Amino acid sequence: EFCIDQLDFENDGLGGTLVDELGALDSLRFIILEQGQTGGTIPSTYGDLDRLLILDLDFNNVQGPLPDELYNLSSLQQLDLNDNDLTGTISTKIGQLSLLTFFQVDHNPISGTIPSQMGELEQLRIAFLSSTDLTGAMPDEVCANRNTTNPPGNLGVLVSDCAGNTPKVDCSCCSSCA
Repeated sequence: EFCIDQLDFENDGLGGTLVDELGALDSLRFIILEQGQTGGTIPSTYGDLDRLLILDLDFNNVQGPLPDELYNLSSLQQLDLNDNDLTGTISTKIGQLSLLTFFQVDHNPISGTIPSQMGELEQLRIAFLSSTDLTGAMPDEVCANRNTTNPPGNLGVLVSDCAGNTPKVDCSCCSSCA
């Protein structure tokens, strides 16, 4: 039996667009297309990849909203989507990604507020939410996961647009403000 469990085309200039057919490769554990000049939208079929641990599409030309189906990826540990053209919001369904340790959506025009359900991500260690169109207050539920709380949570790095006289995000618990 032949199966593909990893696609790693980092820094190769592969180009093209993200294809639905990858969602049929049910043994995939890693999709790493970082800095590949890849475009298009994230296909909803990627939500069928129950074994997927890492989805790394940063520094590409990916656009459109995050499909709701992505939040079905119960094994996902790393969602790395920075430096694209992703729009829409971070869904309240993000709390379903219970094994997520790394979440990076900075440098995207994602908008709306940061959902309190991010506080359900008890394994989350790193979250980059800066250089976006996110607004409002960092939810108390997220701040409660910081490793500076008592008892300490796992969230060590939390970055948002909380700098300046009129910050887009009000965050008293961020490790860094952009």
